[in-house]
Amino acid sequence: MKSIVGSLLLCVTLLASSVLSQTVCPETPVCNEQQTQQLDGSCNNLLHPGWGTANRPYARFVPANYADGIWEPGHTRSGNPLPNARQLSLNLFGETETEHPRNTLVSMQFGQFVAHDLSFTADAGGIQCCADGRRVPRELASARCLPIEVAKDDPVLGMEGIECMNLVRTKTTLEDACASQEGEVAEQLSSVTAFLDLSVVYGNSQEQCNSLRTFEKGLLEVEHRNGKQWLPPHPNRTATCSVQDESESCYLTGDVRSNQSPHLTLIHQAFVLEHNRLARELAELNAGWDDSVLFEQARKINIAQYQRIVYYEWLPIYLGRQNMLETGVLPVLDVRSFARDYNHTVDPAVDNAFATAAFRFFHNLIAGHLDLVAESQQPTGSIRLSDWFNKPSVLEMSDNYESLSRGMIYQPHDCPNNQLTPEVKHYLFRHGGRVGVDLKAIDIQRARDHGLASYNDYREFCGLPRVTSWEELEDLLRPDSARLLSQQYESVDDVDLAVGGALERPYGDGMTGETFSCILLEQFRRTRVSDRFFFENDGQFTARQLLEVRKATMARVLCDNIHGLKEIQEQAFFLVSEENPVVSCEQLPVVNLNRWP
Repeated sequence: MKSIVGSLLLCVTLLASSVLSQTVCPETPVCNEQQTQQLDGSCNNLLHPGWGTANRPYARFVPANYADGIWEPGHTRSGNPLPNARQLSLNLFGETETEHPRNTLVSMQFGQFVAHDLSFTADAGGIQCCADGRRVPRELASARCLPIEVAKDDPVLGMEGIECMNLVRTKTTLEDACASQEGEVAEQLSSVTAFLDLSVVYGNSQEQCNSLRTFEKGLLEVEHRNGKQWLPPHPNRTATCSVQDESESCYLTGDVRSNQSPHLTLIHQAFVLEHNRLARELAELNAGWDDSVLFEQARKINIAQYQRIVYYEWLPIYLGRQNMLETGVLPVLDVRSFARDYNHTVDPAVDNAFATAAFRFFHNLIAGHLDLVAESQQPTGSIRLSDWFNKPSVLEMSDNYESLSRGMIYQPHDCPNNQLTPEVKHYLFRHGGRVGVDLKAIDIQRARDHGLASYNDYREFCGLPRVTSWEELEDLLRPDSARLLSQQYESVDDVDLAVGGALERPYGDGMTGETFSCILLEQFRRTRVSDRFFFENDGQFTARQLLEVRKATMARVLCDNIHGLKEIQEQAFFLVSEENPVVSCEQLPVVNLNRWP
């Protein structure tokens, strides 16, 4: 027998199907080899034009684990409910903030930028499962509701009378006629392209991109205020940002999440301004190029520089360069320095566990307070992160733009461990209230919503031995974690991937554990080898142009696009040290656009 939840889903699905039966789905695109990289991801693969496009299902390295085989979140092997997500967060993950000895906040923030470029779960906005911290009666609640219960004795949220946290289930193939597939198992949809194509800057459709362009000289829209360039205003800022009225800042970019935190907004702005810098320089060098050619060439170079930074400057920090070489994440180059392993049989679709569990490893690195740093590199104060979620107007107050930019460059992120800053464990998106929601609890509940298989199932997929006892976990997990897990779960086979993977000790020369490393390495390999337009593939650039692209660094992008920044450490992802000294921006390598006739 199907559960009540499953029955409700079938009713909702039937209703949705009757409405969507009249939906006109996009036609399969007609491709040709001469096309530039399409904004919606289509035609990257000439044999499979729809691969990598937005609004397609996530991939699955391991089959889904639903209690009813269709959609209902999983249970324990005995059939009981899995442990409460908020209780797991409280009992397994601490709140001690410890500064990383080497890495900057730029590094952590760039990780969120990359994550947003690769995936965005399609959501049904506006549904309330918890209203003002009180659960909506079951008979009135949507079948999409999967709220997180909060105990009365919860040490933070319970003290404020919070009974639950809102969580709405992700849209799936069962509710989207255009994404339908064979079988009845729900597969969640990602609303962005699966490529590292700066869709966060340019959007995921021609229509979205058009709203961001000036259609003059290849430029993207910006506004000039008080001697600085700013991202354009969002046309519906009160619905997008936590603002009181239209006078407060809220920016329009290729991704609606760009306003989530001040540093994320700064990264977005840097890559938008980098596009415009490239377009202006190309226009000076090529007087005959029109707006369309300038835009496409600036976009192509911007994406290439970004891909170079992701694979060669940033990913080795967290996944380990040796790990990346051994698993094919980094290519073996031919004598002309081109990659030769593009594979048209590899679907670039982002794995569900990658997006919903493994890549959320970066949540542990978030710093709760953002330093305001003077030109002397000395902190002059800080702002509380939870005060400014979805409130980017802080950047335009006083000299915060410069101070927060330098803070991002000189402040370390938190250490990768089993600790989360209280700012995201109790106060995430509090919007001026006394408390907010718990990011770790949401991660656990969202993974269950997506039917992710267990930690042990993913170990088996990775070729690792399944764990058969709590004692076996002691050597795999951080100190004391195995004992604490045994107090929360009935069996080692019930442990959530989002929990077990996050508690593992670092693997090889990377920072994540062996299970998360396996998932991350496999996805970033697939993302590269499935991308016909990856910057190192033969035919994308000439050999001389490729040599120039390889000069790109995060430090140079920040130097060129943060107003007033005159010096920076050579490697922006690392703190200042004897090996990584502060230098004048003028001393950093420059990509010479004279190579682009």
